[in-house]
Amino acid sequence: MIVNFFLKRFVFKDRINLIKYKKKLYKEVNDRKQIEQYQLESFNKIWADITRSNPFYKMWKDKHDLPHRINSIEDLKNFPILTKKDLQKNRGLIFNHLGNYDTISTGGSSGEPVKFPTSKNEQNLNYANTYLARGWWGIKPLDSYLLFWGHSHLFGTGLSGRINQYKRDLKDWLINTNRLNAYDMSYKTVDNYCKELFRSNPVVIMGYTSIIHKVSRYIKEHNLDIGNKSNLKSVIVTSEVVTNYDIELIESVFNVPCVIEYGMAETGVIAFQHNKSKNLKVFWDSFICVKNNNNNLLVSTINNRLFPLINYQTDDIVKCDDFSSILFIDEVQGREKDVLNIAGKDGVITLSGILMIHILKSYKGIYSIQFRQLENLRVDVRLVTDSEVGLSNVKQYFLRNIRIDHADVSEDSFVFKNVNNIEKTIAGKEIWIKLKK
Repeated sequence: MIVNFFLKRFVFKDRINLIKYKKKLYKEVNDRKQIEQYQLESFNKIWADITRSNPFYKMWKDKHDLPHRINSIEDLKNFPILTKKDLQKNRGLIFNHLGNYDTISTGGSSGEPVKFPTSKNEQNLNYANTYLARGWWGIKPLDSYLLFWGHSHLFGTGLSGRINQYKRDLKDWLINTNRLNAYDMSYKTVDNYCKELFRSNPVVIMGYTSIIHKVSRYIKEHNLDIGNKSNLKSVIVTSEVVTNYDIELIESVFNVPCVIEYGMAETGVIAFQHNKSKNLKVFWDSFICVKNNNNNLLVSTINNRLFPLINYQTDDIVKCDDFSSILFIDEVQGREKDVLNIAGKDGVITLSGILMIHILKSYKGIYSIQFRQLENLRVDVRLVTDSEVGLSNVKQYFLRNIRIDHADVSEDSFVFKNVNNIEKTIAGKEIWIKLKK
C-alpha cells in the first residue's frame, strides 16, 4: 500500500494526470466532426514541425512533393505509405540529429527489428492511453497482473543483459506484475503457470493470445481447479489475432470478460475493446488511422514524439467502417502477407494462414504449428504434438474444416509431419507462417 501511494503520488504523477486529462477530453469531444477537426489540427501542427526540424521528414516531403498542410483526413490517403524498410534504409536521418534518447525495437517477426527513438513523454502517453482503456473494465493502475510476455531480445547478453533483466524484475515488482515467459510452452511449464495462477489470484491476466489460449485449454482439458479468482476482473489478449473460439474458451475457463488490445511496439497501444460488442476504440487523440484499398491499416501518430510516424504501414488487415478517420475497428484479421497458395480445380486458391492456424490450435494434443509454402503450390504443415496424436486424423479434421470455405481443396495440397520444435523469430516467437523466398 505504501509503495502504491508513493508511485501514484510521485513517480507516476504525470501519468495519472494525463489519464484524468484524457477522460475529460473524451467526454467533451465526442462526435465525429469534432474528433476529425481535432485530428486535423494536431496533424498539421506535427507535420509543420517535423518537416522543418526532422532530417528524415524534410527528405520525405521533398522526395514525394508533399503539401505544407492537409485540409481533411482524406488527404492522408494521397501521402506515400511509410514502411519498415523505409525506416531501416534511413537510420542516419532518423537518429543522427538527436541528443539523448532511449530506443524501442519492433519484435522482428517480419525480419530484422526496426529501432525507434523514444522519450519519457511518449512512455507517459502510452501509459495514459492504456489505463484510460483498462479503466473501462474496472482496472486501475498498479492492480496486480499475471503477465505472459516475451521480448527477451530487448535484454541483450552478458553483464548488460543481466543488469537489464534485474531492472525489469524490479520494475515488475514495483508495479505489482508477475511476468511469465510466454515462449516456454512445455507441458511442465504450462502446469507450473497454472499453479502460479492459483497462488497469485491476480486482478488481470494478460498476454499473447496464443499462450493464454494454450493455458486455458490446458486448464479445461485437465479439469483443473484454479482456485480463488475473486480478484480477477478480465483477461486481456494482445499482439496476435483473436478468434471467437479464443474468446469463448478463455471466458468459459475464467468466467470474466476476454478483452482485446491492439497495438505495436513502434506505436504503443492504438485501440482497445470498448464494450462487449468486441469493437476496438481507437485513441483518436494520439493516432489517425486510415485504410488503403487493400484494407491495410495505416497509422499516423499525432502526439508529441521524438519521431512521429506518418501513414505508417502496420501490415494488418482490418474490418471497419469506411469513414475517412477510423475511430472503431471491428476486427483485426491478420497480416496482409500471411497467405498461402495451393492448386485448385479452377486455378490457384489463396488461403488465410491465420484461418488455418486457428483450425488446428483447438485440436487436442497439438502444441505448436507452422505452415510452410512449398514450390509446387503445396503447403508443409509442421506440428509439435503429443505422441498419441495421429497425423492422419489431424489431416482429415483439418480438411473437413478448411473445405467449409474452400470446397475444392485437394488432400494432396497439404503435407503433414511431426517435428520436435518450431522455428522462432529473433524475438522468440514461433513462426506460424513461413513463405517461400
